Amino acid sequence: MKLRLRFLAIPLCVIASAAFAGNGTEKADVDRVMSTARESSQVMEHLDHLVNRIGSRLTSSDGLQTACEWTVERFKSFGIDNARLEKWGEFPVGFNRGPWSGRMVEPTEKALTFGTNSWTAGTKGVVKGLAIIAPTNDEELDKVKDKLAGAWILTPSRGGGRGARPAGNDDFRRKLDTIYETAGIAGVVRSTSNDLILTGGNYQIAFDKLPTVPSINLLKVQFDEIAALVKDGKPVTLEFDIRNYFKKGPIPLFNVIADIVGSEFPEEYVIVGGHIDSWDGATGTCDNGTGCSTTLEAARILMKSGVKPRRTIRFMLWSGEEQGLFGSRDYVKAHPELMPKISAVLVHDGGTNYLSGLGVPKAMKADIDSALAPLVGLDPAMPFVIREVAGLRRGGGSDHDSFLSAGVPGFFWRQSGKANYNHVHHTQFDTYDAAVPEYQKHSSLVAALGSLGIANLDHLLSREGLMAPGGNVPRPRRNTGLRLEELKVTEVSEGTPGEKAGFKPGDVIVKVAGKAVANTEEYREALMAVTAVEVPITVKRDGNEIELKLSFPAPAAQP
Repeated sequence: MKLRLRFLAIPLCVIASAAFAGNGTEKADVDRVMSTARESSQVMEHLDHLVNRIGSRLTSSDGLQTACEWTVERFKSFGIDNARLEKWGEFPVGFNRGPWSGRMVEPTEKALTFGTNSWTAGTKGVVKGLAIIAPTNDEELDKVKDKLAGAWILTPSRGGGRGARPAGNDDFRRKLDTIYETAGIAGVVRSTSNDLILTGGNYQIAFDKLPTVPSINLLKVQFDEIAALVKDGKPVTLEFDIRNYFKKGPIPLFNVIADIVGSEFPEEYVIVGGHIDSWDGATGTCDNGTGCSTTLEAARILMKSGVKPRRTIRFMLWSGEEQGLFGSRDYVKAHPELMPKISAVLVHDGGTNYLSGLGVPKAMKADIDSALAPLVGLDPAMPFVIREVAGLRRGGGSDHDSFLSAGVPGFFWRQSGKANYNHVHHTQFDTYDAAVPEYQKHSSLVAALGSLGIANLDHLLSREGLMAPGGNVPRPRRNTGLRLEELKVTEVSEGTPGEKAGFKPGDVIVKVAGKAVANTEEYREALMAVTAVEVPITVKRDGNEIELKLSFPAPAAQP
């Protein structure tokens, strides 16, 4: 693969430059940017330092603060002297995660694979205790109540996917919580729904009332094995050592900002960015170290190539994204005077797959076609497609949505490739090895050329027809659990709506809610447009069309 790309580099450069019809950017500038990107990419160096040397970057953690300070210095090393931190808010309690380990001690010894949520209790050193299956009624409670002190309570989950909850009646569970606290249990051990250990957490805690009981998410296959032993009457002893630390707040929180100042319209902007915070069950590589590293590399490429954009290109790394887009939302609220001056916001937050296109409203389609002309044909192995859409839609769960709420054209790059984002998103697998170097290098060049092209247009992008009909109502990103190549299903993740609906590898999606779709862009748009919790999807399987139903949780009520 490396040899093939090296061989293609020169002719592709010629093809892309020849195809470029002027949009305010000189052909020589395009050539310099492409040459700089291809001769000395540093994107994987940025990513390595961010996720391997600094590590996870939970909002309110020391790791996040270190990452923010390091990226400011990184931008400055490219020659962007105005790189800075801008405070957006505070969290009441900080949280830092140290090492964690666990094992089954008896009846046999086995290392355990598990995680804990952020802002939850760890152990005070090594804690060993008997494993007891959580009672589900008063009769079962009477049988184990004398064994609860110092015990690890095995709590099965009900439901599948990312929102699995502990089994049992809600009132009885609340009763159990009180009994557990009084008895002094060692902690609660819950089962994951598959081989993915998901990390989340609630930052809204007080330092004078911190969580004290560890809550562990144990790999399902290991949980089932331990539960089976207990049910067979065999004594099982578990041992955990979990170093979770709280830090007294308030903890100040920041966005990172760096500007290549425009030569003609310095007070008009194109924003390029991603979010620098991550969950801390792994190192936050694909969510969103990949987007941070391409943002850094795009800045380096543009600075080293010496191009002078007509408008200011502002590079932004927001924090607090995982808890509710806090960094970007606060920036929008704090700077209302800037919103009319922002031509576009380009957000990379979809993992390591290469940036493969944009969906744009009709009124700006001609300008985007012109500005992004160098991207079309940049690499036939990683095609870039610009599609006209009925308008943009709120939701999708990333920072572009904060700008859309203010009427600013906010774009979430479309991405394609071989990586399975569902497998790493918020899981223990979101580590450096999940990143695809050739995609990261290509995406950095796409971000650099794309932002330069939009910055060099004769005018700001039109906002006419910006929002799709009904598109201003925020909607969450829907995780189907399906991996697609174009419209063909190549993988179905366990415990997801796709698996429950009966999708199989090889299925080809042809309709969403009765509407024909011709490509993945149309599929995603159609899926987001449906507000119902159950969405009929027609697929072609073995030459026949069959209808499957994707079911999603009901959306939360809007305040």
